[in-house]
Amino acid sequence: MTKQCANAVFLIKPMNFGFNEETSITNHFQKGNPSNNKEAQFKALEEFNALVDILKKNDIETEVFDDTDSPKKPDAIFPNNWISCHSSGEIIIYPMLTPNRRIEVREDIVDKLKCKYGFNRKIDLRDWQDKGKFLEGTGSVVFDHQNRMAYACKSERTDVEVLDELCEHLGYKSCIFTATDRNGKNIYHTNVVLSICTKIVLVCEKSMKQNENLKTMLNSTKRSIIKLTDQQISNFAANSLEVENKDGAKHLIISTRGWATLTPEQQSVIESNCDGVIISSVETIENIGGGGIRCMLAGIHPPTNK
Repeated sequence: MTKQCANAVFLIKPMNFGFNEETSITNHFQKGNPSNNKEAQFKALEEFNALVDILKKNDIETEVFDDTDSPKKPDAIFPNNWISCHSSGEIIIYPMLTPNRRIEVREDIVDKLKCKYGFNRKIDLRDWQDKGKFLEGTGSVVFDHQNRMAYACKSERTDVEVLDELCEHLGYKSCIFTATDRNGKNIYHTNVVLSICTKIVLVCEKSMKQNENLKTMLNSTKRSIIKLTDQQISNFAANSLEVENKDGAKHLIISTRGWATLTPEQQSVIESNCDGVIISSVETIENIGGGGIRCMLAGIHPPTNK
């Protein structure tokens, strides 16, 4: 059976982090003011460095790439939206909604990952951008690698046709559902409402109630399901990622804000089903960028047959 969690992660060290006006149209988690971007960059860099430090202290294999200064990319800190790396040898490049995010794709990073880890096939889905159809990486798609499933909530950033092509390439089946916030607006990314780990699932309770297909599929995996409230979702409690460290221990990586909103009972379920929990504060990045720790981490699943 394919392993669920990544063996390593890579991150992009920001140079021009700030409030992205283009993405704020569909990302209702963003809060901020473009005039404060200099201060935002300073605070985001502090949070980024602290996260990298704690990952390395927990023996998580961590690759860090520096952002390029030009062109300016306010969301470069969220690489998981343009790339995913799979144990079957593929690197997938994704079509993104806003033009100022499409410039984040970097062939030099792709080449370095291929060279170090042995990925041998690149699948580029960006032709869909010309047709006005998008799929923003593991923001739009939450993979259950053990059961070869791809979960996606429909939004302006997540198109079913593109998902179908992705699943055809990978040999996965899709589970498509809807997810809305407290104001009835589409949740922009699936990884805000769903996280799938080896033994547990964190999922928005409202989405489970509104989507029988989602409920059925998640229950069939036999994982412990932690149902999250809208308030916990808005604090990025589901925006987390399980990663295996160099000793094979599985850790859930979650933000301080997300962890604090979980009940003691929910925290206990997580702790009893993971080898450890890594908690780091990324509140500036969450507020201004509208994305959390999961969005910052691009999981690396090295090919099992190079």
